[in-house]
This record gives sequence, structure tokens and C-alpha cells, in this order.
Amino acid sequence: MDEELFRLLLFSEQDGTSVEEFIKLGYLIRSNDTIFRTSKLDEELKKFIDGKKESLYEAVKEYGSARDIRKVMERAGIREFITFSVVADELVKEGKLIKDKEMICITR
Repeated sequence: MDEELFRLLLFSEQDGTSVEEFIKLGYLIRSNDTIFRTSKLDEELKKFIDGKKESLYEAVKEYGSARDIRKVMERAGIREFITFSVVADELVKEGKLIKDKEMICITR
């Protein structure tokens, strides 16, 4: 999975065309006009996020914070802000990063 597909999957419910394509690919299912995520989608998203965590952690650690988000994203090999945000949130949940009052991730 690449970042573009990651972003599309996160926002697929807002784009009817993508929804139908993702149903065909097995990422989503429709039941009684309601769209649900499949375990395939959950597994792919987890795999993608897990694959980005170490590089983002190392980039934040190197710079001491993510105040310069562009530099941190570039160092981590992340192009999309949504990817940065989701992966950083996961690292915060794990206790590897914290957020200060300005919501800038810094290493513990």
C-alpha cells in the first residue's frame, strides 16, 4: 500500500466512485446501504502504519521535535500530512511520542 491508497481508503466514504472500487477489491462491503470496513482493510492499514512508525519516530528523535513538520516528513519518507498525523497519533498512543500544548510531537 502506498500513501495515496492509504489516503483514499481513509476517505473512501466521501467518494462514491472509490467506494465501489474498494468493494470490488475487498476492502469494503455494503450491507443494507451501509458501508463497512473489512478485516482485509484493517490488516492493510495496520501494516502500512506499522511500516511508517519507526522512520517517523527516528526522524522526530533526530530533530528533537516535529516543529518543522516538512523536514520530519521528508526525513521519514512521508509525503502526505494525513499519513504523518495518523502515524504520529499511533506513536503517541504507544507512549513513544508526546504532544505539547501546540500539538507538536516530541520524543519522550
